[in-house]
Amino acid sequence: MSGLEIVALIPAIVSAFGTISVEYRAWRKQREDRRNKDKNLALQKRLAGNGETVQNEYDEDLRLLGPAFQRGDSIGRESLMHHLIILQSSVISLLRDRQNDISYMSHPNHDSINKTTKSARDGIVSSLSDQYQRLAQARPIARLPSPASVSNCFNTPTRTTANTNFYRYRCDECGWGETYSKSSVRVVTKDGQLLDPLVAIALFHHREPLKAEKNVFRCYLCEETISLPTGLKGFWSVTLESGSERYVLLEELQKHVRRNHYFEEFS
Repeated sequence: MSGLEIVALIPAIVSAFGTISVEYRAWRKQREDRRNKDKNLALQKRLAGNGETVQNEYDEDLRLLGPAFQRGDSIGRESLMHHLIILQSSVISLLRDRQNDISYMSHPNHDSINKTTKSARDGIVSSLSDQYQRLAQARPIARLPSPASVSNCFNTPTRTTANTNFYRYRCDECGWGETYSKSSVRVVTKDGQLLDPLVAIALFHHREPLKAEKNVFRCYLCEETISLPTGLKGFWSVTLESGSERYVLLEELQKHVRRNHYFEEFS
């Protein structure tokens, strides 16, 4: 059993991801054609971003739960230690295998490095998220605020199946409608409960009618407004790195619910 707390494991994991990225960059620089090969550049970008992804998840969970999340629980510590060992042993070994053989344009273990690091990153993020839910559910629930009086078209959106992978959400009252992938809409409340996406989307689907700005939305439960990045016209003209512009509002919704609302407020 690991005696390290989460607060010590996360820097070690981020450091391991950093070492992997640096060693792969050094391998690429051995040959000019390696350095500029698209396949290698894509892997380098993924490797360089893994540590930041993990750190961001940890920072957000810590902000919400405080010192309890730094300590973690035995399940979380064991899971993170398992992934750290994989990074420090298996992936480093894959990287250093035939590292001085300059005949390769792409690393001989390219696919294994990509698959193993991605699996470790996703596993670490899931471990942190799962630990957040366990610790949040174990905490006493604070007195819930009274829901604000609502009007307009709160709770009116409907959900239908667009195809195998997507749901279509629509509100006949205001004409709002969006299509989201079934796997992308994962909303977690402040006490770590999973919320029906349809209930969550009902909170924010309608643009704030009293604001001249076209990128301001209001939560009908607590009346807090959400402003998308300055200069963007709602989610119709937003360009994300993922290319999925309609997910801008969805991401803000997910952050708002996790930060502000308990599951019982939606019952």
